[in-house]
Amino acid sequence: MKSLLALMTVAILASLPSLAVAESVRFPTAVLPGISEPATISATVYRPNGNGPFPAIIVLHDCGGISQKDTNWAERLTKWGYVAIVPDSFGSRKQGNLCADVEKVGARTRVQDVIGTAEYLATLPYVQKANLGVLGFSHGGWTILKGVQQDAYWSAYGIKGSVAYYPYCTAPNDNNVAIPLRILIGEKDDWTTAERCRAVQAGAKTPSLIQATYYPDTYHSFDCSCRTTWVVGTGGGKTTSRRIEGNAAATRDVEAQTKAFFDRLLMGR
Repeated sequence: MKSLLALMTVAILASLPSLAVAESVRFPTAVLPGISEPATISATVYRPNGNGPFPAIIVLHDCGGISQKDTNWAERLTKWGYVAIVPDSFGSRKQGNLCADVEKVGARTRVQDVIGTAEYLATLPYVQKANLGVLGFSHGGWTILKGVQQDAYWSAYGIKGSVAYYPYCTAPNDNNVAIPLRILIGEKDDWTTAERCRAVQAGAKTPSLIQATYYPDTYHSFDCSCRTTWVVGTGGGKTTSRRIEGNAAATRDVEAQTKAFFDRLLMGR
């Protein structure tokens, strides 16, 4: 009877979803003279059960700073079999919400934070240091558009590709994409417009590296669990009220697109 109970317990535990193990860590950002200053970055690492090594994904928060959305994404990624790390680019520099002052900690500074994060991940025995991805939202997506450029050298740090949710795109500055990039954005986004990303696609030196989906009747931060709200934000040279609105159908699709993209690049599925 005892052996039967033990077997049943093992079977029940095996059927339960694996829980992410979260750990707070600190490490230095990478410094590029004239672009970024030395800083110590606080981050949270989430890892699946098991010894690994696992591929890893760096999650970049939006202009509001770290939120529950970033935690939810990190936990989702661990369920998919990835280590996830969420660096706090704003809080580490004693900054809060920067939606109305996006350059205070700009995209090029955060590009260096990603490199520092990749260098930290390379020290962890349970991470496949040459098998990294980046996932970013709005300000984090803007960071990705700068990081995937040839002159950012993300690939030298094991980064194989990135997914940018509603990023701020700038042509022709962002036309020299050097690693696979997935853009997911709403057609009605009035903050980081779809038109700007289409211009990057149209002028890309290597168009095959960019895949984009433009969701009709969809606004900025469409993956939020929220009704229509307005946020004061800077973009396109002006600071004004921007429309935020959740879209459940688009959210389901972007999650599937994100999983498919990273599974193909990082797991060979």
